[in-house]
This record gives sequence, C-alpha cells and structure tokens, in this order.
Amino acid sequence: MIAEIALLIKGLDTAFNLVQASLKKKKQVEQMGAEISGFFAQKEAVENKIAEVKKQDKNAYIGSPLEEAIQIQNQEDRIAEMMKTIGKEYSRQGKSGTWQKVQKNAAKIQKDRDFSIVQANRRKIIQDRKDADFYLVVKLIAGLVILMIGLAGLVFVLAVN
Repeated sequence: MIAEIALLIKGLDTAFNLVQASLKKKKQVEQMGAEISGFFAQKEAVENKIAEVKKQDKNAYIGSPLEEAIQIQNQEDRIAEMMKTIGKEYSRQGKSGTWQKVQKNAAKIQKDRDFSIVQANRRKIIQDRKDADFYLVVKLIAGLVILMIGLAGLVFVLAVN
C-alpha cells in the first residue's frame, strides 16, 4: 500500500508541475481545464488512498509518527498552495467571480457527500440494531422452547413415577 501511495503522490507532483507550467505560459484558465482536472483527480486519489490505508492497516506507515505527520502536513500545504495559485490565476484573469462559484459549488458537493455518508451510516446503525434485536428475540424464543421441553420432561418423569 505504501508503494501505491508513493505512486499516487508522484502523480500528484506531476499534475502539480503541469499546472505550474501552464501558469508560467500564461494560459487562460479555460485552456488549463485538463491540467486542473488532472491535479484534482490526483489530489483526491492520494487523499482517498491515505484514508484507506489508515482505516485498514494501522501499521501501514513505517517510521516515526512525527515523520508521518510532517509528510502529511507537507502534502496538505502543497495542495493548499496550489489551490491558492489557481485562485490567484482566476483573479488575475478577471474571473474571481467564477472561482468563488467554483468554491461554493465544491463546498455544496462536499456537504452533499458528507450528508450521504452520514445517512448511509445511520441506515447501517439502524439495520445493525434491528439485527441485534432479532437475534435476541430468536435466542429468547429458543431458550423458552428449551425450558418448556425441560419442564415437560420433568412433569412426564414425575407423572410416571
């Protein structure tokens, strides 16, 4: 998994460099769509893989926690820097309103995703509770059946003697 993350980070660096090169060429923001989309796709892939590794394998990182925290902070800082650079380029080209709309839409999309995740988690919790309640009822009924069979056997034994 660490190798996969390293490859994804390399892809993020490449996408970052492509956006930087486009900015140096003073391309219009509309012409940089592919580079910017590539950057965001790589950014999301890196973030998802890191989250997946942390969720599945607590020992996935080798090294000190301080080193891990520094690496994560460096990536987050670099992503934030690139976001500022893209925003400045929109402003430089007189499209700050467009950038604000993009950020507002991104916030709305993230809010919708978070809401969907929360809803799915709630449904899972409710289903787990229903399953637990069902198994409890099954256990109680089985216990009562066994108790009744035992009592019937005891009554039969006492009646025969």
